[in-house]
Amino acid sequence: MEILRPTDTEIWDKFRNGDNMAFSLIYSENSKRLYLYGLKFTKNQIIIEDAMQDLFSDLVRNRKTLGATDNIQFYLLKSFKRRLLRELLQEKRFNLKEKDEEYVFEISYSIEHEIILAEQSDQKLKYLQKALNNLTPRQKEAVYLKFTEGLEYEEISEMMKMSVESCRNLIYKAIKSLKESLQEIGSTTLFLLFNHLLRADSRPNKV
Repeated sequence: MEILRPTDTEIWDKFRNGDNMAFSLIYSENSKRLYLYGLKFTKNQIIIEDAMQDLFSDLVRNRKTLGATDNIQFYLLKSFKRRLLRELLQEKRFNLKEKDEEYVFEISYSIEHEIILAEQSDQKLKYLQKALNNLTPRQKEAVYLKFTEGLEYEEISEMMKMSVESCRNLIYKAIKSLKESLQEIGSTTLFLLFNHLLRADSRPNKV
């Protein structure tokens, strides 16, 4: 008999009410995700780990006063990003007063990915990485949040502090740029690889 996983709302409410098993589930399902997201902003593992530790420690400490959520992943990603950027500001690694495009966000895919492994993995990875490197940091982050983390446009716009329309257009332009770069390479296989990795939506007004 299949045991259904509790909803995020149920898990979060149990955690807020003092259930340590619920906290363990939240941590185990999201700690790796947060760490990988942190690596997109900085390679300093100590800063990433400190931000994660502070986040989870504060969650436990303040659990009784936390608000409700029906999307734990989004809640943690948003909270973690805010803490991580604060840590980077203190280390003088960021200058958020500058233009939005000034910050760093790097996307990379490992050669262990199922399709990359299928054929000429190293070369295909280089082509894809080159196309990704042509994107602005904000485009990279939006694409990552949409297609790797699976967030909705409304959630991404909230995390990146922009309107939903601007978020859609940002992702649309990023996908268009990637597709054009991959098409120029002239590899049908690589183009299919990109579509599989990002599950791209080529129309900006479609959710």
